[in-house]
Amino acid sequence: MRAAGLLIVIASVLLSAQSVIEQVDRLFSYGEDAARDRQAFALIERAAAPETKDYQLLWRASRACFYAGEQAQHKDQKISFYDRGISFGERAVAVDANRAEGRFWLGANYGGASEQKGAFNAVRTIGRIRAEMEAVVRIEPGYEDARAFQALCELDRQLPRLLGGNNTRAIRYCEQGLALAPHNLELKLALARAYLEAKRRDEARRQLQQIVAMKVNPARAHAERGAQEEARRLLAGF
Repeated sequence: MRAAGLLIVIASVLLSAQSVIEQVDRLFSYGEDAARDRQAFALIERAAAPETKDYQLLWRASRACFYAGEQAQHKDQKISFYDRGISFGERAVAVDANRAEGRFWLGANYGGASEQKGAFNAVRTIGRIRAEMEAVVRIEPGYEDARAFQALCELDRQLPRLLGGNNTRAIRYCEQGLALAPHNLELKLALARAYLEAKRRDEARRQLQQIVAMKVNPARAHAERGAQEEARRLLAGF
């Protein structure tokens, strides 16, 4: 009887977790609808209790924290969300280090937190961000439309050479990412900027023109329209 009862409890917990995951996936909008993302965050945060070792819950909780941080209005709120996202991401990676989701969102939250905490903290976390995104490239390079390549490109493009920056490598990362996700407008914008810094103006112009002409992905409309606006601004300077 005890064994049967334990099986019933385990089955109930698994069904509950699956139900939460399904609801979160229906609600989550990648920043397109802040109200829906807040609902998804509330659901997943309650489900990902301290004792939880459900990988699927944990990486989604890390993702939800990242977008909550992006949408927060104040620096302290942003840092709080990103730090929680790091905690959830670390827990996800502890459960399974050979999956891309946990490592990607852990790296993304490290990046968000470092932007808010200032240059000294950013220097300390560069290696962590790079390590997580390089792991994603090894494990599942096309994950999230190859955005790990985008993160690595921007790290190398923006960092001084003294801290490991390398614009040639940044270009290579972007080109590799676009081979997997040619419709990722944000990745194309990162490549255009890297081309500009390399004085490859004709190639940069082509990327920018393509960004402006391409259709926006409805699931990423806010971010991609922002990329198109930035592309128009950069084209005006030619």
